[in-house]
Amino acid sequence: MRKQVLFSTLLAASVALTACKKDDPKPVNESELITTVEVTFTNQDDDSDVVTIRWYDEDGDGPANPVITNGNLRGGATYNAQVKLLDESKSPAKDITAEIRAEAEEHQLYYGFSNALFSSFEYLDQDANGRPLGLSFRVSTAPNRRDSENFTVLLIHEGDKSKNNASSPWVYNQLIGGEVDVQADFKLNLQFESVVE
Repeated sequence: MRKQVLFSTLLAASVALTACKKDDPKPVNESELITTVEVTFTNQDDDSDVVTIRWYDEDGDGPANPVITNGNLRGGATYNAQVKLLDESKSPAKDITAEIRAEAEEHQLYYGFSNALFSSFEYLDQDANGRPLGLSFRVSTAPNRRDSENFTVLLIHEGDKSKNNASSPWVYNQLIGGEVDVQADFKLNLQFESVVE
């Protein structure tokens, strides 16, 4: 009888301890610091025409202004573009691009520009659900515009990609939500070759 009571007591204590044990915490996917955004444009018809624009902000959200390298593109041309994201606060610099690609369902790069800069825009990469990612894209520059135009790169984390505007999924709107991991603002100039008669 004593053995049964002792066994019952041990069994009850074991169940109580197991029931009170907290669930293991879920791993938190902390957002990485992105100090640098590079976009490299390669002319589809002339692979010697390569333009890289760069945005570097050493202190992230701190008071220092970013250092920006803008660029010149040919008007009336088609460019394939690749985006590279870095954390240069570390030595050596950490390439964040692969992490964004691996977590494609949780990220999307959106782009701000006017039709005076690009007459067409096309995403070249997608996540596993067939929705845009934006690390690579194709643009056609406007054929007859010479002014400097604004170009914005916006990386959104955990936005609702199903709310993308079907006709222009590269345009971010508030319904998408999510957090801004980085926003880089550039100026792009369109240049045209002189016609010699």
